[in-house]
Amino acid sequence: MFVTVPLFPLIAQDEGKPDRIWNVKIEGNNTYNDIVLKRYISNEAPSIWKKITFFNEKGFYVSETEIRRDVIRLERFYQRRGFNEVDVNYRLESKNKEWKKELIFMVVENTPIRIDSVQVLLQTSMRDSSVIYGSEKFKKELNRLPYRKGKIYQPVSKAQVESDFTNILRNLGYPYAETEVQTKVDTTAKKASVAMLTYPGPRARFDSIFVEGETTLDAKYIRRETGVDKNEYFSDDAMREAQRELFGHHLLRFALISIPDQEQDSTINVLARVKERSLRSFAATFGIGNYDRFNDDRLTILNSYKLFRAQASWSHRNARGKGELFSLNTKLSAFDLRLGASYLFPYVYNTKSSITISPFVQRRIERAYSIDTGGIRNSFGYNYSESVTGTFNYDFTLNREFDVKENEDGTSVVSPDSILNYNISSFKFSVYARKGLPRGGNGFTVQPFLELSGLFNEATYSFQKASLDIRGYKKLNESLVAAARVNGGSIYYAKQDSLPADIRFYNGGSSEVRGWGRQELGPKEAVFDSLGVFSGYVPTGGKATLSFNFELRQDVDRFIKGLSFAGFIDGGQVWKTIRTTENRPIQFGVGGGVRYESPIGPIRVDLGYKVNPTDEDLNIYQGDDSMSSAWNRWHFHFSIGQAF
Repeated sequence: MFVTVPLFPLIAQDEGKPDRIWNVKIEGNNTYNDIVLKRYISNEAPSIWKKITFFNEKGFYVSETEIRRDVIRLERFYQRRGFNEVDVNYRLESKNKEWKKELIFMVVENTPIRIDSVQVLLQTSMRDSSVIYGSEKFKKELNRLPYRKGKIYQPVSKAQVESDFTNILRNLGYPYAETEVQTKVDTTAKKASVAMLTYPGPRARFDSIFVEGETTLDAKYIRRETGVDKNEYFSDDAMREAQRELFGHHLLRFALISIPDQEQDSTINVLARVKERSLRSFAATFGIGNYDRFNDDRLTILNSYKLFRAQASWSHRNARGKGELFSLNTKLSAFDLRLGASYLFPYVYNTKSSITISPFVQRRIERAYSIDTGGIRNSFGYNYSESVTGTFNYDFTLNREFDVKENEDGTSVVSPDSILNYNISSFKFSVYARKGLPRGGNGFTVQPFLELSGLFNEATYSFQKASLDIRGYKKLNESLVAAARVNGGSIYYAKQDSLPADIRFYNGGSSEVRGWGRQELGPKEAVFDSLGVFSGYVPTGGKATLSFNFELRQDVDRFIKGLSFAGFIDGGQVWKTIRTTENRPIQFGVGGGVRYESPIGPIRVDLGYKVNPTDEDLNIYQGDDSMSSAWNRWHFHFSIGQAF
């Protein structure tokens, strides 16, 4: 017996509340589980949070109209999957209160239609049949074909099968390929005969690439940038790659690759429509940087200027008329002054390769040291695919490190490192690989790095440096994301016992172990003023480091659009060498924060707590805690962008 409801929301006698859906169940669904079926209906049960705050919630009202629509949706779901005699109904049951209703859909699947025979007919020449049947992708797709004898016949698969096989043929060089699935169904006998007909058409090679649009760049360079070689066989993959390469070129603002109307033949022409950006441009930005860069923990009116950042760049595109890019850039802040130039050659031996030459001068003020640097970076980049890129650099720099702190009278505080003048000559290799959509909350990234310095004794210091960064993201529901990262590195070989501060590893900060400030986690040395009085600690870094982070990010868009909260636990350490990892245990930081998605990126505020600090972390010197306070266990971070 089934219970029906009026066409208007029921008003229960209990407390005068309207009837609402409190739970949704499905019975009799032997083939498909509840999670699958509930995606296709509109009625849903409120979440646990909404049930707790139900007094302030709207919606979830019982509506017979919407329930009957869900009945139709479930029937269509089954019918499109071979259950032509499915029967769906529903009933409503009251929970502990009359207005709390449990909606139960009752499914009677009945006998589905099954496939009795399958034929694959390829209407082409013997030569082309040999090419197609010899393709591993075609064989693999045949093995995955959902139409098999004895299987349930699912009409919903028809469009996907036709599309998949057509795409395979097009990528084998058949731009005019078509696939059609024909079926004969005997509903009485519950049998279906399936025939898949393919019409490859002529196999074609690329011929001419025509260029249209406003451009100062010679058409031959645009043709070259597509990566399409004349006389290679047509493929959709090559067309998509050509589109991506053109669209990614710095000179082009608009790019579209298409096939113009033409007769079916053994050659095919391609049309590239493009539009250039301005050949010369100037850009300047001004904003607020990370609070982490402060050399002390106090933000006051007098030092608030240190928060501000500015940068500017001037670009000349299509330099020398070959699509190359010349740019000048500058960066200005209290902690980073940089002036540089770069010259980009966007094509080396194919569209995926490029070379950039970048001379620069820079002054950086870090927590542990200050450094003046001047030199040149030569970069070879290779974009293997959308998800894998690699870079090979050769850097040569002249460096001067100097004392990091000064007294109020301007005299230098004694630093643990002497003033150093040295040069670096390094070969650097790095790779970035991703899978899935990490920014969307599902996927992971891997970034290995290797640096070889002073290979030919041409540098002041010789060493080998390697690191690895792995990040993973998992969307637990529509509003909750779990994010994790592991990062580690080591300097494996150095002829010198001590390396300059800028070469060593450091840890701590808004993107690492957040209970500590920038570079503050790990070994430290006491510094003293000119009278020999203890002034604090300066991080000394080390030759090995490890850190890991785990964070839960909860969106709360229902209150304020773009707002989210996060809770985290971080851990890490820095060691003087890889052999001394037993001397310093892993230290942990826990905390939470707020994020807001602004037009310039996520604005992030985090508060971290040191779980197991050392005396140095608490600013205690030889048992004297006069310069320590309870706030030394906490660290505030204000920054732009996610932690990782």
